[in-house]
Amino acid sequence: MVSQFAARGASAIVMAIAIASPAAFAQEAAQTDNAGASAAAGYDDEIFVTATRTGETRLQDTPLAVTAVSADTLDRAGIKDIRDLVSLAPGLQVTQNATFSQVYIRGVGSNNVFGGSDPSSTMHVDGIYLARPGSYLSNFLDVERIEVLRGPQGTLYGRNSVGGTINVISRKPDDVTRGRAQLTYGNYDFMRAEGYFSGPVVPGKIAASFSLLRSKRDGYLGNAVAGVGDIDDEDTVGGRVQLRFTPDSRLDLVLRADYLHSDDALGGYVKMLQPTTDPVANSVLGDFRTVALNIRSASKRTQWGTSADLSYDLGGATLQSLTGYRTNRLQQVGDTDGTALNVRRTDQFEGQRQFSQELNLSGNVGNLSYILGAYYFDENIQVDSSVTTFAADVRANFAPVIETAAIAGFVQADYALTDRLSLTAGARYTRERKRFDQTASQFFVTTGGFRPGFPETYALRDVYSAWTPKVGIEFRPVDDVLVYASATKGFKSGGFNFASRNPSQGFDPETLWSYEAGVKLEMFNRLWRLNATYFHYDYSNLQVQSFLSPGVIDITNASDATVDGVEVESLLRPVQGIQIGANLAYLDAVYKNYTTALAPGNVVFDASGNRLNLAPKWAYSAFVDLDLPVGNGSIIGRAEYSHRGRQFFTAGNVGLDQQSPYGLLNASLGYDFGDSGLRVMVFGRNLADKEYVTSTASFASGIVGRVGEPRTYGLRVSVSY
Repeated sequence: MVSQFAARGASAIVMAIAIASPAAFAQEAAQTDNAGASAAAGYDDEIFVTATRTGETRLQDTPLAVTAVSADTLDRAGIKDIRDLVSLAPGLQVTQNATFSQVYIRGVGSNNVFGGSDPSSTMHVDGIYLARPGSYLSNFLDVERIEVLRGPQGTLYGRNSVGGTINVISRKPDDVTRGRAQLTYGNYDFMRAEGYFSGPVVPGKIAASFSLLRSKRDGYLGNAVAGVGDIDDEDTVGGRVQLRFTPDSRLDLVLRADYLHSDDALGGYVKMLQPTTDPVANSVLGDFRTVALNIRSASKRTQWGTSADLSYDLGGATLQSLTGYRTNRLQQVGDTDGTALNVRRTDQFEGQRQFSQELNLSGNVGNLSYILGAYYFDENIQVDSSVTTFAADVRANFAPVIETAAIAGFVQADYALTDRLSLTAGARYTRERKRFDQTASQFFVTTGGFRPGFPETYALRDVYSAWTPKVGIEFRPVDDVLVYASATKGFKSGGFNFASRNPSQGFDPETLWSYEAGVKLEMFNRLWRLNATYFHYDYSNLQVQSFLSPGVIDITNASDATVDGVEVESLLRPVQGIQIGANLAYLDAVYKNYTTALAPGNVVFDASGNRLNLAPKWAYSAFVDLDLPVGNGSIIGRAEYSHRGRQFFTAGNVGLDQQSPYGLLNASLGYDFGDSGLRVMVFGRNLADKEYVTSTASFASGIVGRVGEPRTYGLRVSVSY
């Protein structure tokens, strides 16, 4: 397989050079005639990223498949949280089971988001790994940029990420006094107030910033059952403070603390997709804006965290310490029969706390740049989950405690053979220990007493370890052309099924080898940017969650899978004030040998050759961005269209557990009043009001889905200084 990749990668690199070189030579000629044209155009395309973990690098000089989104683009596109990033980053899919996020990158992700398991594609905020998918749906607040890294991050990132990671980078306070206040109002009575203030406390020594957020809206889904209430609303309040200490030119210390509380009725799997015995649910069948639930969803979430990011210049090397502590507490209630009948109810509680510490040393010695470090992670999760089946007068309860301790050491070095050719090699060793202490009970609903034979208790222990190396090559045949190739291994820890009474249960780690080749081009004095990537994945021991019966899931390891893909990102600036962009992603993601897949009812079938979950064969998007000087200000706006091909939500690839191809149209238009700092903008998302589901689940009543957001629109006013 490696030899096949080498042949494919070499062909891709040769073809890229052949295509790029004439254009690049033409660019060099154009620079002679149009010196300074790019600067005069006023484009801010010098986005720097920290994706490599070795300091800031210019996006186009970073040999990784990474999409960077600036704060201004987030504002124009109306990006509130990670769900809205899907239209901007190729290969990214995000869905949710009520409070719990499910992130897929290039077809690699997991719908097993509960205690006992870890995400396959991850999220970091200011370098701190967020362990629980229940903490991902935080509103972006005073963000400098977001980086979406595609492919395994197995060497330099906290806990390993098999599919990729989303990095959220906050704006650090400095000696510049700045602030912003923004108010948004839209349909569904959506109101959002947010603002930040940043500036010096002691000039040159101490700076601080404060951010606040309040967001509230009515439910997206009407309820046909009178008196119960609408579903999928929002009520969130949050804030963050940062203190930055720079007592001298060598030391930089940033202390952060954040808090968020939400009290929502988030809709998970609430929309019945097939006829049932309930006439009320049948009456709204096919209406994706109305559900029929006799129990209103409820989701309460409180999370907070602190971190300390310290960098010290040793002279020729930099020592960094990154310390983080976080807690996440959530409670949610769901009507898990998806009908107006009083059949089944699910109550979930998850309390989690985590501590992480990373130390790394990076520097340069001649042509060699390096980073080496150590990482420690400790997590405690307490779960209390109950499924009540009223007709059987039974409540099944699972209350495990899961503890994880992980240590890792890593090193990576880049060596410049010439000014245009360099090699990369790195490795990481990870060792994780998990403890799982289960208490499983069944109660009589009417009396509250234990059913005979309960409670059941057992304890499990396991240790998982792995080496995750990386090798790569970078070649710059001419200026503004980067060709790169790499082989990288990703690792995701094994774990346990939180809702199992079987003391022999547990699943193995999953691993992924990625072979990737890419090219990054800037042509015609950087007026046209084109990035392309080809990748091949060998994916082993996938952790797959299956719905077997009401309230019962199973998690097993699929044998293996293969993923082949191509991604293209293009950006054109034809005239000053206009940017035109397009992204394309092709995925051939299939189970290679999965003969023991499980369907509802615990039926075994052969899923070999079927497509992976949330891995559409084709996905593409296009946008136009405006910033046209008019009067004393400028007209600003953005229009974007994103399309997703057919997606499957189970290994069976049949029936209602899929979504046919669909496209979404978003747009915004406004005026920036220039020096006054005032900006007014109207916006709309899903303007065609497309009806679709982002994932499904199997309940006793039938197949239910998580419904995508409807058409939303509104007015946004902000003042900056």
